[in-house]
Amino acid sequence: MRNRNFKSSERGVSILRIKESRLFNLFRLASLFTLLFFGSQLLYSQTSNADFERIKIAEGEILFSGLTLSPDGSTMAISTKRPNTVKLVDWKTRKLIHEYPVRQSTFGSKISFSHEGKLLLLKGLKPMEISENKVRNIDFEIVSASTGKQIKLFENVQDAVISNDEKWAVTLSNDEIVFWNLAADSKGKSFNATAASNAIALSPDGKILAVSEKVNPENINSRFKKDKKGFKAALKYKQMVTLYDVPSGSKIKTINELYDIIYDLSFSPEGESLLVYQTPDIRIQANNNKQSFINLIDMANQEPMRKGFTSMSLAQPELKFSNNQKLFAINSKGSRFQEIHLYDSGSGTLQKRFELGSRFFERVEGEKLTSDSRPSFTFLPGDQSILIAMGNQLVIWNLENNP
Repeated sequence: MRNRNFKSSERGVSILRIKESRLFNLFRLASLFTLLFFGSQLLYSQTSNADFERIKIAEGEILFSGLTLSPDGSTMAISTKRPNTVKLVDWKTRKLIHEYPVRQSTFGSKISFSHEGKLLLLKGLKPMEISENKVRNIDFEIVSASTGKQIKLFENVQDAVISNDEKWAVTLSNDEIVFWNLAADSKGKSFNATAASNAIALSPDGKILAVSEKVNPENINSRFKKDKKGFKAALKYKQMVTLYDVPSGSKIKTINELYDIIYDLSFSPEGESLLVYQTPDIRIQANNNKQSFINLIDMANQEPMRKGFTSMSLAQPELKFSNNQKLFAINSKGSRFQEIHLYDSGSGTLQKRFELGSRFFERVEGEKLTSDSRPSFTFLPGDQSILIAMGNQLVIWNLENNP
């Protein structure tokens, strides 16, 4: 009896999966097109040659977790783990100029400068960034870039960002959006974003807040009038992006596009587009496929764009624009090793890729090499090179001499 029930249950699950896969044919067509389009470019794109150099900023064992370049291009801030510190490096001389401890995090922190360069935002890393049917909880720390003094600590929130004028931090905690006055260290205005999920992004002018949300049935009723099963599947597995007016807290618009589970939102430097990082719900990922998609929203007309990027990164990838915004880089995984993929941001075409494995783990005399599944990188001044941190290695990938 138990075996028969088990087989019946298993058969029911199989039938459900087949039905759900059919319901998502339309959704998958767009993703498949993106995969084929960019995948074909990957096949024909050239793996860059050996034009790279290792650099050292200090003696001893250092495990890197994140790095970011100051807006004026003069200072590199590098976060490390075990111990958790921030190292400030004068990039012209490549000399360590300051170091200070930050909040302890077992897996280290990703790090980014604020728009004016006075603050650093550290995002704590966790072993698992993608959870089934759960919102994430992350710790964020804001510190003075020059001294390391803690300005604000946010524990167990879904997301946190700093306004370009550096006056406000914005957090998402459950459904509540809160604006924090950093100078006064006080809570400012707040409003609820019903069914918010994992990510927020504040436009460069501070007027629009983008929020990832679970699907509101009212937003898709017309799309699924004759498809009740597709309607239920969309509610279960998909998310949407809603734009809010910051001064009033009122909703501007929900973008008419169904996305997978959204883990990051970010505006392009000038605010003309919004990047949506999404990963299929792990319950419907084919063969535990780790493929993620980065789609764009045109903010001029607030409509989804067809241009996008893909990544097979083992963890949430980093997304970086070059200083002149003509290039876009993302980390992914190739057939053997992790890679950095370089795109033309205007056309979306893949230009070059850099294999991390063979370059990071070649033998270096007298040095023990340590790997890491989460590389960090940033464009250097002039956009002719990319600095990459992975494990205990810092490598400069020179772009100009790699045809």
